[in-house]
Amino acid sequence: KIAQESATARKRWKLAKELVLRKLNVRTERFRRAYSQIDKERALQLDKDKLTLSGIVSRAAENRPQRPMLEVAFKGLTLSIGKKKLLQCVTGKLSPGRITAIMGPSGAGKTTFLNAVLGKTSGYKKDGLVLVNGKSGSMQSYKKIIGFVPQDDIVHGNLTVEENLWFSGCCRLSKSMSKADKVLILERVIGSLGLQEIRNSLVGTVEKRGISGGQRKRVNVGIEMVMEPSLLILDEPTTGLDSASSQQLLRALRHEASQGVNVCAVIHQPSYTLFNMFDDFVLLARGGLIAYHGPISEVENYFSGLGIKVPDRENPPDYYIDILEGIAKTKMRGHATPKHLPLLWILHNGYEVPEDMQKDLEEINMMHELYTVGSITRELSSVEQTKSKDSVHQNVSQRNDLLNRKTPGVLAQYRYYLGRVAKQRLREATQQAVDYLILCIAGICIGTITKVNDDTLGAASYGYTIIAVSLLCQLAALRSFSPERLQYWRERESGMSSVAYFLARDTIDHFNTVVKPIVFLSTFYFFNNPRSTLRDNYLVLLALVYCVTGIGYTLAIWFELGLAQL
Repeated sequence: KIAQESATARKRWKLAKELVLRKLNVRTERFRRAYSQIDKERALQLDKDKLTLSGIVSRAAENRPQRPMLEVAFKGLTLSIGKKKLLQCVTGKLSPGRITAIMGPSGAGKTTFLNAVLGKTSGYKKDGLVLVNGKSGSMQSYKKIIGFVPQDDIVHGNLTVEENLWFSGCCRLSKSMSKADKVLILERVIGSLGLQEIRNSLVGTVEKRGISGGQRKRVNVGIEMVMEPSLLILDEPTTGLDSASSQQLLRALRHEASQGVNVCAVIHQPSYTLFNMFDDFVLLARGGLIAYHGPISEVENYFSGLGIKVPDRENPPDYYIDILEGIAKTKMRGHATPKHLPLLWILHNGYEVPEDMQKDLEEINMMHELYTVGSITRELSSVEQTKSKDSVHQNVSQRNDLLNRKTPGVLAQYRYYLGRVAKQRLREATQQAVDYLILCIAGICIGTITKVNDDTLGAASYGYTIIAVSLLCQLAALRSFSPERLQYWRERESGMSSVAYFLARDTIDHFNTVVKPIVFLSTFYFFNNPRSTLRDNYLVLLALVYCVTGIGYTLAIWFELGLAQL
């Protein structure tokens, strides 16, 4: 009773604090409408744990008819490089409205599996099929409705939490969506991830501390959630998070799944509570072989049938990985050993046994009938399975026209990028001031050392000027792209315009291109007496700065910052 009262009090305090924060952040009518809609959704929210897959699909159809569904199925998928097989005989599917956990020991092919889901199979020798909504096709054609959360927190440190999310939503949501709807989506994501208190805080960089690591991780996830993906892939999203933050993140993902989103995440050592918040479980063994792929609720029954029982106070997924690695010892039924687990899964589901596993098949041939007892999916209610499958395909077929999301064009994205870069430059005003100060000092030094008379050309002075201005302006140009290489590649992979990105940065940097020659000449002319006019000197330096800035861009794009500076 005391615990219940304490939980109720905490909930009331959280709601009260949220209301206060909302009053502080209600700036326009759009935000007021967004908060009103979120309150209505919260009041009508059902207990998602009790919903069946068909119920989730139906609910998603009612609430968000504009979001398409993606079902990704694999049939005998094998990826290899040369003679090394990274993924072998993968058969199964990732269903909309469900959260799938991918686990396995190091080197088991978890990253390769994610690449296969994302369609990044160039460079691999590929066998088997990848089906999207039951049809063979390229996953890359669906990248505008696929969100990928990398393991590293690739976010813009000199933008606030809200600015990071808002920019992603503006560039990646449908261009026909109203601003009010975009604000609603933004507020929904901020609320589900618990980012209300830090929405106006800078994320932070190496030089300037911002939000905490756990909050940064949630912003990293929110950047993909805010574009309303149909397929959401996450690479170790709970790494570095405490138990409470991990559960909050999983609750946010469950909310996404309740809207029909297909969620797939690589997880490392989850707690038992966190593990049970997932719907499905993919256990990969070394060599890219599947040892289990099915519902979380059936995993212990399946392994118990093989003679593998989880000891008391042991976390099931960690124990199964220890079995695969040979760390934990167990005695299985018949003559089977842990190395046979992938083969037993193949036999269990009646899949075709690959040639390189025929030898292992002979070792347990006497026990063959023991393990070919039918797929776990067939052990579920056939009626429920049929209803769920029909509901998914019915919703998929109704939304085929929505798979080609029309995002803002190059000009619209250029406008968004221009606003973002302008904010970043304003927040780097100190660095800009230092650059101008160094140019002034360089003008004073060069003008003083190489002072000439009217009857000379001042060749030495101009030589030093070219060297100094070139180096100083080129170093500044290197900072324009090198620190954001990872952010650029992430945005490019998501389908955002590279042309708009470069044009926006170049447009803002043109301000420096125009101003820096003036800053240098303001002191150089005072301490020197050059023969040419101020106008001629300015035009020459303007062309020089423009050229070295372009060279700096090229070096920054192709090399790391340290190497580019050398």
